[in-house]
Amino acid sequence: MLNETVPVAELVGTEMDVAGETVDAPDSEAEIRELLADARERLFDAREGRPRPPRDEKVLAGWNGLLIETFARAGFVFGDDARIGRAESALAFVREQLWDAEEGRLARRFKDGDVGVDAALEDYAFLGRGAFELYQATGTVEPLAFALDLAGVIADSFYDETDGTLYLSANDGEELVARPQELTDQSTPSSVGAAASLLLDLDHFTDTDLGAVARETLATHRGRIEASPVEHGTLAMAADAARRGSLELTVAADELPADWRETLADRHLPGAVLARRPPTESGLEEWLDELGLAEAPPIWAGREARDGEPTVYACRSRTCSPPETDLEAALDWVEKNL
Repeated sequence: MLNETVPVAELVGTEMDVAGETVDAPDSEAEIRELLADARERLFDAREGRPRPPRDEKVLAGWNGLLIETFARAGFVFGDDARIGRAESALAFVREQLWDAEEGRLARRFKDGDVGVDAALEDYAFLGRGAFELYQATGTVEPLAFALDLAGVIADSFYDETDGTLYLSANDGEELVARPQELTDQSTPSSVGAAASLLLDLDHFTDTDLGAVARETLATHRGRIEASPVEHGTLAMAADAARRGSLELTVAADELPADWRETLADRHLPGAVLARRPPTESGLEEWLDELGLAEAPPIWAGREARDGEPTVYACRSRTCSPPETDLEAALDWVEKNL
């Protein structure tokens, strides 16, 4: 059997066993490559006659959400529009196939045109995080609107006010002896932690008090988080954001300047919310109509572009920098004051 780890040139003049046949010593590298190609074709034909191993080809809403978030973030950090395009394409597919806009509900699984299974908390949370990350990467309002729709369902249908926590199954779902929760990080993040983080981030963009649901859930599980923060990493990070307040970077611009993107990609800003908006109030009005808001949320209100230049406002817990047309100056202000 030919060992392909051996450099091809070293095989010149060496007898070979190719597909069960003894082959005369090849005289050149070209002959060796031809023999290898022939052997591969024979091997492929032989394998084609065997039953293929089954493949799991389900499309899951939550897993797509995780990858959408990853591609959107990676595309932003590396300036790779192709990766962002993949995130946009995946989100469009999930919205078209798994999201029922009239009912405002999400299905969990798509396979061969068949849609089924009510989505669980992880599907809403992971997909919501992916849509929100895509909004931050592109500065378009559509993924933000979808993230808000998903967050609204989380708050209305997965939160139990009596128990003060989010559950994996919806309140109107199948009646179970005990409703499950995902509080610890496993091969995927905790769905409760991801949902709480999403609600805290999106609380900036709506007149609905999404943050209250997140804070109550975190308060309910405070003992678990403090006793074992590593085991509850996603919940711990959400609890930290709730206590400290997230860093808000409101950018009023039609496009994010290339050097600003590079600065944000290189700078470690844990938990920062990049709240992009149109540069003018008239442009913002169109966004508010898309989101169904009567007035601008505080993270956007009064924060338009200055002198026609891209402008950034850096804030935490209602303490804000002056409007800056130099991102580095705004970040320096954050380091000195926040």
